[in-house]
Amino acid sequence: FRIELGEIETRLLEHEAVREAVVLALDAPSGKQLVAYLVSDAEHAALRDALRAHLKAQLPDYMVPAHLIVLQSMPLTPNGKLDRRALPEPDPEAN
Repeated sequence: FRIELGEIETRLLEHEAVREAVVLALDAPSGKQLVAYLVSDAEHAALRDALRAHLKAQLPDYMVPAHLIVLQSMPLTPNGKLDRRALPEPDPEAN
């Protein structure tokens, strides 16, 4: 399957509760997994459920991230770019 990470980010940003979104394909023991990192003030559990429904209505199942991680803010490098290495690893128990 062809997975467009930018397309997933666009769909996440269409949701009114999401201020920022980054989607990465991370290596996991079972193969690559999609992980979405979000910045939002909404209550996390309710937001995750709402976003899964939002994404499933617009994207094929294989493009819906396995993990939705809500952050207070995106980690940035001193240059102001996203610091991908500072993003937390997904917790398999949390989702």
